[in-house]
Amino acid sequence: MGKSNTVTCSFTLDRDIYNAYKSIVSGHGENVKGNLVRYMMDVIRYGSPNATTIGAVEEVQRMKSDPNKKTYGSFAELLEDLDDE
Repeated sequence: MGKSNTVTCSFTLDRDIYNAYKSIVSGHGENVKGNLVRYMMDVIRYGSPNATTIGAVEEVQRMKSDPNKKTYGSFAELLEDLDDE
């Protein structure tokens, strides 16, 4: 048998915390393992364990890929546009 490139993780967790987490995750169509693996991949991808930071990076990426986004030539132009609203 060859060397495996996987690891088994095992830890003890308060049952009430696990059940509350599982309820939230499954309510969004995921399972606990899949959600934790996805979270780990996001931490690796963005270099941050902070959900707010990850969300902000994803928002900027969406905005950059939007062909209809509004652009500005300067920060002053952006502020002027905000004043007009």
